Amino acid sequence: MATSTLLSIVAGLLAIGAVFLFGLGFFPDEEYRGTVPERGYLMNKRRQLMAQSPIYRILISTLKIFTFWGELLPITNLRNGLRDRLARAGYMGGFTPDEYLAFGVLSALSFFGLAFFFNTSVTGSPRIPLCMVAAMFGAYFPVMYLDEQVMTRITSINKDLPYMLDVLALSVGAGLDFNSSLERIVNKDSTDSPLVEEMRYVLQEVKMGTTRREALINLKDRIPSDYVSGLVSSVVQAEQMGTPLTNILRIQAQAIRLKRSQRAEKLAGEAPVKMIMPLLFIVGAVLLTLFGGIIVRAAKGELF
Repeated sequence: MATSTLLSIVAGLLAIGAVFLFGLGFFPDEEYRGTVPERGYLMNKRRQLMAQSPIYRILISTLKIFTFWGELLPITNLRNGLRDRLARAGYMGGFTPDEYLAFGVLSALSFFGLAFFFNTSVTGSPRIPLCMVAAMFGAYFPVMYLDEQVMTRITSINKDLPYMLDVLALSVGAGLDFNSSLERIVNKDSTDSPLVEEMRYVLQEVKMGTTRREALINLKDRIPSDYVSGLVSSVVQAEQMGTPLTNILRIQAQAIRLKRSQRAEKLAGEAPVKMIMPLLFIVGAVLLTLFGGIIVRAAKGELF
């Protein structure tokens, strides 16, 4: 009797805690406690996501529990590396490094719970080693997803950059300065592409007092792309030497298109070489399918 009463009390406390967390998720946290320097950008993105998704609000509230303890860990190098990845992914989800680490812990616990439930339901045994393997995969899954988002975002930026440079060259050639031309493009764009987001962030930095040179260098640091690095170096050099930006922007657009075509030709030339090994396996599988029975019978001496 005492045991059942104790279990009822524990279940009630857990239910109260779950209801509290669930209710807390519907109230956006206006105060940002992260350590990421891009405070305003992250807060704006987080507020947009909170307004769009109640699930996101619940997730952020749940992550606070793990984030509080994660901030106490001496993992500065890991935290800095994760901050760079999140910046390259456009600060995905408005997460700070500690919050994304907490998301990895929550993912590991979720995979462990699913594996535990599945093994118990199917085999009748929890099989803890398999659950631990599932938990390790769950912890690494957010990292894989983040790297995939980084590569997808950089590819999209490299694809859109020549067209934006063409429009910038036309605007600057028409008499607008670089910042006004860039702001005109950002305000009129309705696609919300990663390149537009980065340029919007550059403008925000300039409005907050950062020089255009520093803002562009920060852009180069966030986006590990040869195209962006070449563009930033050319614009900064032109600003120092007083060279007109119109010609620089047009030359950079042509150079990026040329590099992309050369890269496409290089990949096309490497494709036949990379297809040799898969073709060998395919041919071997076809031969075994066609002549496997004959080979087995010949090995047993039953062919004749």
